[in-house]
Amino acid sequence: MSIIVKDGNSADKYYQTIEEGNTTNPFQSVVPDYKLAHAQNAIFESFGDTVSIWEKGKVLVKFGRNEDLDTGVRETIWETGGIETLKTANDIDIVVSTDAGDTQEIVIEGHTISGSDLTFVIQTLTLNGTTNVSLTTPLARVSRLYNNDSTDFAGDVTVEDNGTSVHITVRGTNGLNQSEKCATSLSSSDYWIITGIAAGVTGSVSATVKFELQVKEAGKVWRTQYAFNSSTYTEVKGDEYIIVKPNSDVRIVGTSGTNNTEAIAAIRGYLAIIT
Repeated sequence: MSIIVKDGNSADKYYQTIEEGNTTNPFQSVVPDYKLAHAQNAIFESFGDTVSIWEKGKVLVKFGRNEDLDTGVRETIWETGGIETLKTANDIDIVVSTDAGDTQEIVIEGHTISGSDLTFVIQTLTLNGTTNVSLTTPLARVSRLYNNDSTDFAGDVTVEDNGTSVHITVRGTNGLNQSEKCATSLSSSDYWIITGIAAGVTGSVSATVKFELQVKEAGKVWRTQYAFNSSTYTEVKGDEYIIVKPNSDVRIVGTSGTNNTEAIAAIRGYLAIIT
């Protein structure tokens, strides 16, 4: 909650507390991490938006895996492989499995689009094996899919547009029940303050991969915001945080120097809502 006090000039000053107090348990004030507080101030100074991490109350972690990077070919770190073609309309409309026995309840997270504005949507559906199931709300972005049932996936589950291009994959044949897609999008009301990046090479192939954190603002091209090489596993924690604006797309891509390289990556940070 917030409290208001008057300073010596009778001007209102606002303070935030973590709970309501009493005589035996007084108010406790929030002392924010300096870098997060600085990031919120930088958003206001740079873009004119007042934001709150506290009011949003959400940590966002995106992680992914690509099992087959080849020499000199840049790909997103996700199970589908290659580079996703982003949609400009709500064309992503079906989910389907490669195994007829998959009838689990699933949850899909993504965004619809209207003009350049993205809106976050969560929907729950029931698979029908190898028969296409229509999404309740067609999407322009899909960021996460997970099994919300008590039985493991037997096949690979994909979300597609018009039965053509794939926008997320869960490798049930690898024993997974959760998508691993190191890419996401932000709604029109949220900033993402990225506080950490991690990536590396897994499996038996010895290789070095160039990883790039890329951001695409609405109506613009992809731009690399941070890049590093890794042959094992590298965790990046810079003194400065990376701020991503609303309606942006974010991803980590990798380029290997060796064929058949398996790579993983993750991005983590705090969402801040425009108040």
